[in-house]
Amino acid sequence: MALHSALGSLLLRRILILLFILTGTAQGQQTAQNLFSQHQSALYQIRIIELESGNKSSIGSGFQVDALGNMLTNYHVVSDYVFYPEKYRIEFLTSDGQTGPLNLIYFDVVNDLALVRKVAVHESEHAFAVATELPEQGSTIYSLGNPHDLGMIVVPGTFNGLKKNSFYQRIHFTGSINPGMSGGPVVNPEGEVMGVNVATAGNQIGFLIPLNKVTAILQNRPNEVLPTEAFKPTIQEQLLDNQRDMISILQNTEWVSNPLGDASVPTKIGDFLSCWGDSNTSDQEALFLSVENRCRLDEQIYLHSGLMSGGVELEFEWLSGKDLGDHRFYSLYSKSLAGAGPSNNAGKTDVSNFQCQQHKVVNIHGVSSKTVFCLRAYKEFNQLYDVVFVGATLDHDQQGLISHFTLAGVSQSSAQSFTQQFMDAITWR
Repeated sequence: MALHSALGSLLLRRILILLFILTGTAQGQQTAQNLFSQHQSALYQIRIIELESGNKSSIGSGFQVDALGNMLTNYHVVSDYVFYPEKYRIEFLTSDGQTGPLNLIYFDVVNDLALVRKVAVHESEHAFAVATELPEQGSTIYSLGNPHDLGMIVVPGTFNGLKKNSFYQRIHFTGSINPGMSGGPVVNPEGEVMGVNVATAGNQIGFLIPLNKVTAILQNRPNEVLPTEAFKPTIQEQLLDNQRDMISILQNTEWVSNPLGDASVPTKIGDFLSCWGDSNTSDQEALFLSVENRCRLDEQIYLHSGLMSGGVELEFEWLSGKDLGDHRFYSLYSKSLAGAGPSNNAGKTDVSNFQCQQHKVVNIHGVSSKTVFCLRAYKEFNQLYDVVFVGATLDHDQQGLISHFTLAGVSQSSAQSFTQQFMDAITWR
């Protein structure tokens, strides 16, 4: 009897669990259907139209936020128009096939948001409500958008809180964000916006612009259309403000140092830089020892398809080549100095050639180095520069430290103050 009772109890639990799962799935499907039916008239495809051909060159998603015809989307969805307003225009496409022109009201390039507005509005305009707070971690939320130009869909997923150790705040979303869904809303079960689709890392890992960035652009939006001549000055102002904040945080955070060969170098610089180490000690045929430590910011700011900004990379490499001889070690040392540059895809239409200065310097700890400091200017933004710095120590024979950093989109003053702190962080053990 006891065995039958136990088996019966186990079977009952399994049935209850199955019913719970099926009920939850059915409720989730019903919620998704309700959200789509209730809000599809406030969801739009945002289209960038190439004027000469009259056809779309790129698409994204957007959603209406008030009765005045204001819509939110991603900055990167409208970036072609921002950089080339003489070549493109912005329009919307409704779920029933209607189209209309849009004006650009404002954008936040750092947080990848843009506010656009219908040129003509109707008496009855449907809009999404904006949430007042984020849901609890683990809650089900719903991403809406227009993937692959297939029409609007609703994708359920899980709210996993804000991404940890990130300079640019993002919500970690477990769900599929596909191309074309950029700029679409992410809502709670009540249909209130609590984020905006922005990026995917694949494997059901998505990232959303969080609620506080959405409310900020809505609260500070201007009433008038942003003039085209103000587009690039606005970008520069936002980038300068952002990089000043970032460099200030980096310089005022304790740099944790650890041994690297005979040197001591920073191996943790702020919570939002990811650091890794590597060496060739497992290579039995290596004629020299190479030990590396790299730190980088895993995020950059999208300006247009050929240009990113806001990147930070730091690298230290200890080289020891006692079996090479002086000449071969110097050749190895020289090759390690070559090829450094920022990974922001900047081309000749965006930036000038690098202008470099070479110096022999001694830092506050008595470490002497040969340094190369290079700047290249952004052609559209006269106060922004990409920076490459490389230093090679001169205190030892057949061994030494290569130090290197790149900064993308900073002012000259920020670059110079960061360079001094970077060099002074190196010591001999």
